[in-house]
Amino acid sequence: MERRTRVRFSLRYKIMAILFGAMLLIALLSDTLFYSTTRAQLLNNAVKQTELLAQQIDLEIAASRTGEAYIDNLLGNELRIASIAIEEQLPPRVADVTNSQLKRLAAQLGVSGITLFQPTADDIVGVRSTDPREIGLSTKGMGKWYIAFRDLLAGRPQASTYGMAEQNYWSGPFSNATSDPSKVDKWGYYYDGRTDYIIDPFYVSTSIPGYEQDVGVNTAIRHILDSDSDVLCIAVLNRTFGQAPIRYSYHGTFWVDVANEPVMYGEYKYRNPAVDVKAKNEALTSNRTVSVIDHVSGRKVLKTFIPQSVHGTRYVVEVVTDYRAISSTLTILIHNLVIVSAVLLVATALLSYLGADLITKPLRRITKAVDEIADRNFEAQLQVRRSDEIGVLADHVNEMSRKLVDYLRELSMRERGKGMDYLVMATHALVHELGTPLAAIRQMSELLPRVQPGLNSKAVEILDRMHSASAYANRVSREFTNFLKHGRLTVKRADVLAITREAAGMCRPMMESKHIQLVLDDRTAMAKVELEIDADKVFAAIVNLLKNAMDAIPESAPVRQVRLETKVEGEQLHVDVVDTGVGIPKERWDTIFMPYSSTKKNGLGLGLTFSGLVAIAHGGTIEVVDSGPGGTRMRMCLPLIDRAVQGEA
Repeated sequence: MERRTRVRFSLRYKIMAILFGAMLLIALLSDTLFYSTTRAQLLNNAVKQTELLAQQIDLEIAASRTGEAYIDNLLGNELRIASIAIEEQLPPRVADVTNSQLKRLAAQLGVSGITLFQPTADDIVGVRSTDPREIGLSTKGMGKWYIAFRDLLAGRPQASTYGMAEQNYWSGPFSNATSDPSKVDKWGYYYDGRTDYIIDPFYVSTSIPGYEQDVGVNTAIRHILDSDSDVLCIAVLNRTFGQAPIRYSYHGTFWVDVANEPVMYGEYKYRNPAVDVKAKNEALTSNRTVSVIDHVSGRKVLKTFIPQSVHGTRYVVEVVTDYRAISSTLTILIHNLVIVSAVLLVATALLSYLGADLITKPLRRITKAVDEIADRNFEAQLQVRRSDEIGVLADHVNEMSRKLVDYLRELSMRERGKGMDYLVMATHALVHELGTPLAAIRQMSELLPRVQPGLNSKAVEILDRMHSASAYANRVSREFTNFLKHGRLTVKRADVLAITREAAGMCRPMMESKHIQLVLDDRTAMAKVELEIDADKVFAAIVNLLKNAMDAIPESAPVRQVRLETKVEGEQLHVDVVDTGVGIPKERWDTIFMPYSSTKKNGLGLGLTFSGLVAIAHGGTIEVVDSGPGGTRMRMCLPLIDRAVQGEA
């Protein structure tokens, strides 16, 4: 007894594994997509919030700068008036002025102090002052300030674009005092040529610090931090942040001017200079908001850098927020996704188990019946009442069993009166013709376990193909032997164009599996071409031509196509089959229609023989019209006029 393949992995568990795996993959992909989308949205919302804070701070800076400019101009004008008053009360030569005299004038005019600067050969030096530290002070190293002093002495203070300039007067912005860098003072410088010195009244500890303390930018930043616990710190970074600061020095004292401070407002906490400087520069260069996730001192934070500009001054607002506000929301999201996915997977497992049982139970019964037929119980029948593909498959198995019994009985009767050679030839031909539909039925039945119950569009397509294949097998098994034995036809009027379409539909699945395009080209310009023919035999002959064309195309062919053309010429209908195969040598054009002349590895050489017999029996011909390296054109001709054909007795 032959050894049969045993089930190692049940189809039920395969279906369950496929469905469960598909649902698991879908759940993972959807959860990942939803998580990443939500995370991106949360980060985007956080960045939008920080941009709103940056806009608020930008408004505060603009208002602060406006107030500072107003006070700066106000104090500058006051110092100019004080300078004119000082000139009126002092002698024109500095040698005649005393420091005590300057102190009395400062007290009378309400200024913090007065210094007199006198030009030398290569410098401008403080010579008299209410502050002893100003006496002997050199201005040559003061950069723009020294240039402004020289412009003032030249009688053109307007030539300097740094600070404010009026006639005979120049005032610089608030700046650190060279004599005491810890102070931020306001100075005014007056010179009209009537004295040999520059008059410099100045204010110390003006109202600006108090103004900043009450309504300035730092106050607004503190209010924001107090109102939102997720905002950890805010710092306004100067465009020079991360660069080596410009340092000034005098008599061994070094300082950075207030205008060049790296952090203009707020506090720079959660320091990571390598990350912060790069993000700041990127924000300034691209003029777009830049956000980074950073770990500082064991804490995960979101740093957002927003470029801003006020009165031509560019800077970056850094807002540091606690990442826990985002991570806590994501944790809840992951928890909910895991619960929903688990419920879906459990439901999928249960439904796939029940669905798999619904499919596999009748398949097991069909397998058992096929095993009985294989054990030569040819009369085995199935009782499967289903209206889907499995039910159709069971019906086909039952019909195949009945036809096989009928064929064996007929074969037994023929063996009594026929010679062995004719019997072998007829048997081989029958096997040859049954191979195609039975292969189609087998292919379709293998697809069934992958199709879920329910007649969807794919299942309907498979069902139609199985019907065509099984019907063809039944007709061939019933009539083919009689045709070879007696040469008789079952003649009736039939549409040849419909037969060609049916043959194309029969062969299309096999060609598609080999990636061959089948083109049906009707050039008759007629709706029908009806002839008195044996439709089954003509159908089988056209199928044989299409199969041979398909087999002639190698896998390496650049063009893989078979054309089935129909056209009327004179009193004949031409049915041409054109392939893009390797071609047929000229010397074999006639011999290919002889029995057993096939060159195919597993061919019997009976297909074209049968097609030729069918064409001749209908009063027609079959021949090779053309063949070469680019392909072959086979033509079957059928007469359009009524001719005597041998019908069934």
